[in-house]
Amino acid sequence: MVKPFIIGTRNAKDMIHLGAEILREGGSAMDAVEAAVNAVEDNPLDGGVGVGGTPNLLGVTQLDASIMDGRNRRSGAVAGLENVAHAISVARKVLELTPHDLLVGPGAEMFARAVGIEKSDLSTERTRKIAAAMRAGSPEGILEDEKEKERFLRMWLEEGRGEWYEKISKADWGTVNIMAMDANGDMCVGVSTSGLGYKLPGRVGDSPYIGAGNYCDNRFGSAACTGKGELAIRLSSARMIVSYLENGLTLRGAVRKALKDVHSLQDGTISCLVFDGEGNTMSGSMTGESIHYYMDVDSEGPEERKGVWVKP
Repeated sequence: MVKPFIIGTRNAKDMIHLGAEILREGGSAMDAVEAAVNAVEDNPLDGGVGVGGTPNLLGVTQLDASIMDGRNRRSGAVAGLENVAHAISVARKVLELTPHDLLVGPGAEMFARAVGIEKSDLSTERTRKIAAAMRAGSPEGILEDEKEKERFLRMWLEEGRGEWYEKISKADWGTVNIMAMDANGDMCVGVSTSGLGYKLPGRVGDSPYIGAGNYCDNRFGSAACTGKGELAIRLSSARMIVSYLENGLTLRGAVRKALKDVHSLQDGTISCLVFDGEGNTMSGSMTGESIHYYMDVDSEGPEERKGVWVKP
């Protein structure tokens, strides 16, 4: 019998203990994942998730998230969600209360209000400075009028990113991936992000796409991805990793094969986080050493585990 456990990406190191505590008390994998992801979403210093998430080209933070239940492979997701910090909780409500898998934009925000999830101010001093830089780069110095927004985006598309854009750090983006298995052997995976920094308004990465950004199946394992989401979408990377496990590959073998597939696109990189039905864990990166964090119900603190670096 596998001990209940939880794993997460680097930015979840200090948060997965919240999920481990829930698992110790006999709670579900989904409760554990949601609690840990919520904590990351509340961290304004993260810069790529929830509060303080990096804005899009118009200076607006739009969040994507998804959650999947390995028992029945049901899922819920949101994309382009504004004014709500706990995107993962909205995604869970989509799973539990609707016949749908994905809600987007104003509809997702309206749904969040309907199920009692409060409005949040996602801005921080850092994101307000970014928004001011966006306005300074627009032809009129404002980005409130719809026609002005359209002119600004047209300028960006026609003239390239511009000096003002290049001054803003391209490192300000990220995703949190957290996965767990509970005492019943049930699996859950959750993903939350503000997506690619300075993206076009309405851009959606892999995080809310089941099969691309995450996938789990109690019979075989669980996987989640981060990085250039367009690549995971094209290759259905998370679903493929679980499929490789189903067809007999080891964790390391499944990760290597999935990331080699991404290398073949020659268009950017992704990373992944994986575990199998026996409770073995693995992570993979295309750019350097891969690290993830593990806790089970007997752990005193997060354990750093090394994954695999998959080179071209």
